[in-house]
Amino acid sequence: MKEWKWKGSRWWKFDFHTHTPASDDYGNGPDQTVLKKSKPRDWLLDYMRAGIDCVAITDHNSGAWVDLVKNELAQLERDRPEGFRPIHVFPGVEISVNGGIHLLAIFGCDKKTSDIDSLLGAVKLDGEKGLGGSITSLSFIDVVNKVTSAGGIAIPAHVDKEKGIFEKLDGATLKQLLDCKSIFAMELVDPQYKKPGVYTDRKPRWTEILGSDSHHPLDGSEQRCPGSRFTWVKMGTPGIEGLRLALLDGPLSVIRSDKEKDNPNEHAQIVLESIKVSKARYLGRSESFTIEFNPWLNSLIGGRGTGKSTIVEFLRIALRRIDELPDDFKKEFEKYQKIYRDRKEGGLLTDEVAIKIIYRKDDSRFRIQWNPEGNLEPIEQEIEGEWNPAKGDIRQRFPVRIYSQKQIFNLAKKPLALLRVVDEALEVDRDSWFEKWKQAERDFLSLRARARQMESGLSEESRLQGELEDVKRKQNIFEQAGYADVLRNYQRLNRQQRRVEMWEESWTDAGERLRQVARELIPDPLQDKTFNMDSEADFELCGYAAVVCEHLEKLRGEVESSASKADKILVEWKENKSGSSWKQGAAKAEEEYRKLKENLAREGENNPASYGELVQRRQDIENRLKELEESKEQVKQLEKQADVQLEKMMGIRRELTESRRVFLNEVLGENQYVRINVVPYGAFDAVEAEFRRLLQREGPGFEKDIGLPNGEGLLGKLCKGNKSSEEIEKNLKEIKNNVRDIASGKDNSQVKDQRFATHVSKLPPEAIDRVDVWFPEDSLDVQYNATGEGEKFLSIEEGSPGQKTTALLAFLLSYGEEPLILDQPEDDLDNLLIYDLIVTQLRNIKRRRQIIVVTHNANIVVNGDSELVTALAPYNGETKKDCNGSLQEKRVRETICAIMEGGSKAFEDRYRRIALEGEHI
Repeated sequence: MKEWKWKGSRWWKFDFHTHTPASDDYGNGPDQTVLKKSKPRDWLLDYMRAGIDCVAITDHNSGAWVDLVKNELAQLERDRPEGFRPIHVFPGVEISVNGGIHLLAIFGCDKKTSDIDSLLGAVKLDGEKGLGGSITSLSFIDVVNKVTSAGGIAIPAHVDKEKGIFEKLDGATLKQLLDCKSIFAMELVDPQYKKPGVYTDRKPRWTEILGSDSHHPLDGSEQRCPGSRFTWVKMGTPGIEGLRLALLDGPLSVIRSDKEKDNPNEHAQIVLESIKVSKARYLGRSESFTIEFNPWLNSLIGGRGTGKSTIVEFLRIALRRIDELPDDFKKEFEKYQKIYRDRKEGGLLTDEVAIKIIYRKDDSRFRIQWNPEGNLEPIEQEIEGEWNPAKGDIRQRFPVRIYSQKQIFNLAKKPLALLRVVDEALEVDRDSWFEKWKQAERDFLSLRARARQMESGLSEESRLQGELEDVKRKQNIFEQAGYADVLRNYQRLNRQQRRVEMWEESWTDAGERLRQVARELIPDPLQDKTFNMDSEADFELCGYAAVVCEHLEKLRGEVESSASKADKILVEWKENKSGSSWKQGAAKAEEEYRKLKENLAREGENNPASYGELVQRRQDIENRLKELEESKEQVKQLEKQADVQLEKMMGIRRELTESRRVFLNEVLGENQYVRINVVPYGAFDAVEAEFRRLLQREGPGFEKDIGLPNGEGLLGKLCKGNKSSEEIEKNLKEIKNNVRDIASGKDNSQVKDQRFATHVSKLPPEAIDRVDVWFPEDSLDVQYNATGEGEKFLSIEEGSPGQKTTALLAFLLSYGEEPLILDQPEDDLDNLLIYDLIVTQLRNIKRRRQIIVVTHNANIVVNGDSELVTALAPYNGETKKDCNGSLQEKRVRETICAIMEGGSKAFEDRYRRIALEGEHI
C-alpha cells in the first residue's frame, strides 16, 4: 500500500543528545583515531539506519559540525543512497556550565554553526570549543536564559548522572533552578532514579526525555550508539515550535523509548484518509474541496453555518448510512440529499455533485464514490497505483459510526435503537448469531412441516379401516357359505355343461343332415333332347342310367330310415340326460351359486369370483395401515425433534442476551457515568405489534383477547410472576400453547370474542409455528451517574438532555475500532462533563480508533489533544479551509482562539501548553 503521510501530528523518533567527531571524547577507545575521521555522511546514515526521525547535534561546547551535517544532508537527499531515509537535524550544543553541570541547548532546524558560536560567546564559554572540560563563567540559570533568549530550548542533561543537576546541586541552588520557568524538560537516563525530595515537593512537572548521548557509531559498554535510546515526540512537521509545545505538553506528546516498546504511530486498521466533494452547492463549487484526515483525533471547527455538519452528512451519504437515521430526523436530513435548482430551494446538492472517500482497510486503499445519477463506480480498490472496480456492500465492508448529539439523545430515549448499536459490536456480532438463529428456525419449521405432511397422509387411516372392515365382512360371507366348494362345483359343472353343449352341437342335427343327403342323392334323368331314343346306342346308355336311379332311390330310402334312427337317438339322449344324477348335481350347484351371489350383492359385491381380489385388497390395506402406524410413530419422533429444536432455539436466544450482557459489562464495568443492563425479553413496547403481526391481525381489533403486557388477554400473561427471564419464558410458553389450542379448537374457554377464535383457526399452520419461535426482543435499562462519583445511579429517563447525552456518549466512546464521527457531541453538556467525559475518553480511545469530531468547544480540540485541526470558513459563498494542521502550529492555535466557543479561556485549562506559551514561543 502507498505510504500514508497523513496530515497533522504523528510521533517522531527523536534523539535529543548526540555527539559527532567535533566532541573531544567522540569514539573513545582503541579506534578513536579512526572514528574521529568519520564523515558527516557516515554519521547521518548511522542515524538513518537506526530509524531516527529527528536528531539534535549536541557536541560538547561546539557547533562545528552543524553546517557540515546540514550540507551533507542536502546532498544525501539528492543522492538517496542505500539506507537513506528522511531525517530532521536540530542544531544544538551540550554546554558545560559553571560548576561542571551539563545543559542541552536545542534550536530550530534553520540555525547554523554561527548561531551556536554566538550562543557560546554569550554564555562566556571559557576554554576551547569541543572540549568537555571547557565551562561557562555564567551560572546555570543565566545560561538557560541566554538559550531561551536565542530561541532555543534549554534541557538539563542526564540529571541523574555525574554531571547532572540532581547529582551536582542541592539545597537553595537546586530550588532556584526548579523555579525557573524557562526549564520544562530534563534528560533522565534511569527511569527508576529516585528524584530529590525538593523536586518532589515543588512539583515542577518537567517532561522527561531520553537521548542516546552517543559518542560512538557502534554498540559500546553502555550501548550509547545511534538509536539505542531516544524519545517519541508528537508533532506536525518537526520544528522548534512544535518541539517546544510537545515538551510543554508532557506525557501526552512525549514518550521515552524505554516506556514504549511498540511504535506509537500504529493506528486502527480501518480509517478514513480523506473526503473530496465536487460541485456541491457550497462545497467544491469552483474547485474540488478535499479534507484529509489523521488516523487519530480530527477536529472540524468553524463558525456557525460554515459547513461542518455538511461534511458529516456527506460522509453519511457516501458511506450509505442514511437509513441509520431515526425517522424523526429524516425530514431534517432532506436538504443534504436534495438537488438545489434555484435560490428558493434549500438543497445542498447539484446535478453534478460527486463525493469520493478514500478508506484505508487492512493495508489496502479503497475509494468509495457517490453521485445522484449513480453512474460512479461505488467501490474501487487501488492496485499498483491504479483504481479498479471492487465488489461488495459498502455498509458491510467499510464500517463507520456517525452520530450527532441529537442522534445520541434519541438513542437514550429509544432502547431498541440503542440495542441495535450494541448488536453491531464485534463482541456481540448479532449478524453471525442471526445466521445461527435462522438456521435453527429453518430446521424447526422444516420438522414441523414434515410432521404435518405425514399427518396429512394419516387422514386416510379411518377410511382404510372402514374399507378393511367391509373387505373382512365380504370375506366372511364367502367363508360362511363354503364359497370355495360352491364356487368350485359350480365352476366344474359349468365347464362340463359347456363341454356337453359343445358335444351335443356336434351330432344333434345328424337326422336332418342325413335327410339332406337323401334329398341330394337322386339325380335328374339323363334322357333329354340330347339323346335320340331311336338310336340303339343312345337307348342303351339311357337304360343303364335308369338302373342307377333305381339303386339310388333304394339307397335314399335307407338314408331316410337312418335319419329317423338318428332322431330317436337324440330323444333318448335328452331323456337320459334330463333324468341323470349329473343334471341334478348341476342344478344344485347353480342354486347354491345363485344364493351366494344374492348374499354378496347385499354387501355391494357383484362378483362371486372376487375372493382372491378381496384377499389381495385386505393384504394391501393392512400393509398400508401398518405403514400409517409407522408414520404415526415418525410424526411423534418429528414432534419430539421439533420440541428439542425449540429448546435449542431457546438456548440460542439466551446466548444473544448473554453476549449483550457480557459485552456491556466488559465495556462499562469501570465507567463511572453510565451503566446499561440487559432486560431479557423486556421490549414490551414492541410486543403487541410483533404478536399481532404473527397472528396476521395488525392494527386494531380483538384487544381483549390479544391484550397488552401487564394487562389483559394473552399478552397479559407475559409479565405474571417475578418477571425473571425464566418466569417470562414460562409465561411465553403458556401463551404459545394457548394460541395452538385456540387454532386447533381444542380449548376456546378463555376466548372473549369467538371471532378471534375463528380468525386464529383459519391461520395457516406455518403461522402458528412462527408463534412458537417468537421471543420478544430484549430491552436495555440505562442508568447514569450525574457526577461520575459514587454508586448513585439513576434511570436515564429521569435525566436532563445533557445527562442523557453524557450517559450514551460514555457508552459509544467505550468500544469499537471503526472510525467514529461525532457532530457537536458537546451540546447540552457543561464544560466539566466535556472535560471529564469526552476529553478523557477521546484521549484513551484514539490510539485504537479514528475519531472525526465537529465541535464548537475548545476543550475537545485542545484538551482532547487533537492531532489534526481543520478550520472551515466561508469565502465568496463557498466553504473553504481556513487552516489545516496540528496544534503545534501557531496559525492553528490562533484560529482556535479566534473562533472556538470559550475562546482563549479554554486554553488556560491547558496551562503547560498555552499559559506558558507566551514565555516560551
